[in-house]
Amino acid sequence: MAVKSLITAIADIKPGRLEELQSTFAAFQTPELLAQLSNIGLIHFAHWAIIDNDTRLVFVTNFDGNWDDYLDEFIAKGADELDVVFGHCVGYPEGGCRDVETFKQYIRDHEYKAAVAYTAYPDATVIDVQKALRIRQKFEAFLDEFQ
Repeated sequence: MAVKSLITAIADIKPGRLEELQSTFAAFQTPELLAQLSNIGLIHFAHWAIIDNDTRLVFVTNFDGNWDDYLDEFIAKGADELDVVFGHCVGYPEGGCRDVETFKQYIRDHEYKAAVAYTAYPDATVIDVQKALRIRQKFEAFLDEFQ
């Protein structure tokens, strides 16, 4: 069984909120804010895009484990970011993602199931990948000593 799961959710952007949403994304393009996503130890990939002639927001992510655990961790470590992004979308819960069950229902209501999904390393968790990268770095440093 694969260890990864995915979410693709698409929501309508509130009328008149496109520029503010674009500004939000521009502000996220800093190493510090993007690094906050690494605090969510289950994420392999997360992507937001404005689509359909700037009328809808798509969120695509793949992650280790199950749907509920992932959203629980994302809420625990990135609630403000979730609220500031999805708050620009129609029907976003009044209490934001801290109203956990309502937020999860919002995601379910906007989720599209993948017709096909592929992962090159289905059994490799984020922890496995990080460990392999550390081993590679140490091995290359070891080899460099003998050059």
